[in-house]
Amino acid sequence: MLCGHQEVSGWSSTLFTLYAVFGRHPIVNMLLQAVFVLFLSYVIYNLLYVRQFSASCGKYKQPGQWYFIKRVIVYLNCLVRTWTRPDDGGKPSADRPRLKSEFPIAQNEFPQLLQSHPSALDSVYMNGVDSHGNTLVAKISRRPGRTAEVWLMLRLADGRYFHFPRFPDTSVYNTDGKSYTAGGLQFTVLQPMLKWRICFNGLLRAGQRDKWNGEDEGKLVHVQFAFVWTAFTGSFSNNFDIDASTLSDAIARETWSLAYRDALAKFSRALQRYEVWGGYLGTITIAEEPERELLLRGVKDHTWGKLDWDLFDRYIINWAYLEDGTVYSIAAVSLPRMMSHFVYGYVTFPSGQRSVIKKTDLHLSCLGEFTDPPKKFCFNVLAGEVNCYITTHQKQEQILYSGNGWSVKIHEQLTDVTLNGVRGWGVTQYMYRHGGDCPVPQQRSLPLLHEPAAADIKTARLLVLPFRDPACASSQVVGGKGSQLALLSQMKENFIVPNGFCLTVASYKHHLQDNASLEAAIQHLQDVAYGKQEGDLQALSKAVMAQFSATKLSLSIEAAVLRELNALFDNEWQHKPFAVRSSAVGEDGAEASFAGQMVTFLGTIGLSEINKAIVKCWSSSFANQVIEYRRNHGQVVAADMGVCIQEMVQADTAGVLFTRDPVSGNPGIMTINVSYGLGEVKRLMFWQRFSNVLYYISVVGLSAIL
Repeated sequence: MLCGHQEVSGWSSTLFTLYAVFGRHPIVNMLLQAVFVLFLSYVIYNLLYVRQFSASCGKYKQPGQWYFIKRVIVYLNCLVRTWTRPDDGGKPSADRPRLKSEFPIAQNEFPQLLQSHPSALDSVYMNGVDSHGNTLVAKISRRPGRTAEVWLMLRLADGRYFHFPRFPDTSVYNTDGKSYTAGGLQFTVLQPMLKWRICFNGLLRAGQRDKWNGEDEGKLVHVQFAFVWTAFTGSFSNNFDIDASTLSDAIARETWSLAYRDALAKFSRALQRYEVWGGYLGTITIAEEPERELLLRGVKDHTWGKLDWDLFDRYIINWAYLEDGTVYSIAAVSLPRMMSHFVYGYVTFPSGQRSVIKKTDLHLSCLGEFTDPPKKFCFNVLAGEVNCYITTHQKQEQILYSGNGWSVKIHEQLTDVTLNGVRGWGVTQYMYRHGGDCPVPQQRSLPLLHEPAAADIKTARLLVLPFRDPACASSQVVGGKGSQLALLSQMKENFIVPNGFCLTVASYKHHLQDNASLEAAIQHLQDVAYGKQEGDLQALSKAVMAQFSATKLSLSIEAAVLRELNALFDNEWQHKPFAVRSSAVGEDGAEASFAGQMVTFLGTIGLSEINKAIVKCWSSSFANQVIEYRRNHGQVVAADMGVCIQEMVQADTAGVLFTRDPVSGNPGIMTINVSYGLGEVKRLMFWQRFSNVLYYISVVGLSAIL
């Protein structure tokens, strides 16, 4: 262990800062001089009379020779850090007063930019409990490479238990890489630091499973839930709100050096974390059971930065909500290279007063050090000035694995608790190092198809674009359907896309410019739809469609269509049947989809018929149902339009596959709507289940089944 100037120099700036701020006041100056004399006396005493002794007991460090002076230095450093903490920058309001200790700003609530590092993450963890035994645990941890870790556990009041079907593995691939969405679970910020939406629509495994089995998925059940989480406490930041006495105790036990100081500072900057407590109000549906409403209360934990699991040996975190409204979060963590044992946390009482943990006998060495975590344990904490005696009793435990190659083993326990005799419910989380093998094959997310950036589009002003043209992959250039066909055409090794091309938005605008009266009629329709003028919207819709259908393509557009037909199909196009399909800008999105409300013409043969179909596709954009749908969903009424012209496949049967049930969103039901030839006919429907996936098939007649 280092001593003297070299050992203390890394922290001496704190003392100088204090002196610079307060040293000019006479009384404060006298007090600082007295402190300096005591400090010097303590140093001399340690050098002359105190023998050096071992500062470790197993892997957990004990107070050493310079423990007390180091603790004072760290304590003062923590005070300065508290004084200079960042503010949230927002203005207090009646519905959300500013909390003095509040660190997170609004931007921290949203998905964070992942660093280019294998340990980078952006994680949101949420749990909720109630007095009836209903418990929800949900987590999405965004990782580089469009991967994520998903935790999802649901225990109902009747004792039934459901969990994420990949458990004990938590890896999910092919996420969007931008939002808190993975595996059917979605977190959405509604109002920063106040409201979030938590949704799930997918399959969960019924019953307990702690070991990986790639051959048997178990019993999968369709589960849907949607909650709005509303905060009822302020935030607790691990970077700023931890009590100075517990932090100084943990750091003062360690061997100090300049390298140690730098490592501690680096770890503090690398990872950001805060917690907020709130209530969940929403509904949940299990399979075909009636919908039930739940009110849960629990914590939201947001962690982002670089999480290097190699730095951790173990940790335990206790979260609980009590029947009198008290909540607490109390943790103990072992970071062998920085703090061999560190405890922190808080208790928030029904009055809203939060008291940080100043002292506790919670110690990792007594909680499953060489065995599995205990099913029952108790400990004492001093929260502010209140002594708390806490008991914890496990009622359900889920084992899961995290980190690259299952480097970490998690025991997630659903618990019943008491605090000074007051009953409550909670979650206790244990982390262990896992030295075993990972039986789950490592995967990579597939390349994500992207629309081209606006700056990369060089041919957007052309009247027509073939599917293979890079600009055709832009929905702003050719509409939604056209861009998707172009993107699929880029994946020739995976998909066979019949050849074709698109009339661009530029063609549509060119057509409107050639028909000034039509453009004026559309403007009048928009004014009525937006309430700027009085009028019969349905009658105007019919009038615009009739006027549009009566127009003809300009010679320049006809020439462009003819030129592209010859380029793609030579002279054979004159006898080929084509599909002429509407393709509007914004027709397919996460919040709304109106693509199926516009027309498609199948089996179109000859240039004259193709040209007529193009005009009718444009005209269908002003059908009354399309106008009403767009208006009700806050979209542009007169959306720009493209048109797809695609070679028809001479199929014996044709249909549509929905990989989720189009009504319920159940991923366990795939719906196939199929018929002979190209006509729309009456359909016979039947169900069949294959490997936990229920297929719904619609066919023309019984002969198709045979």
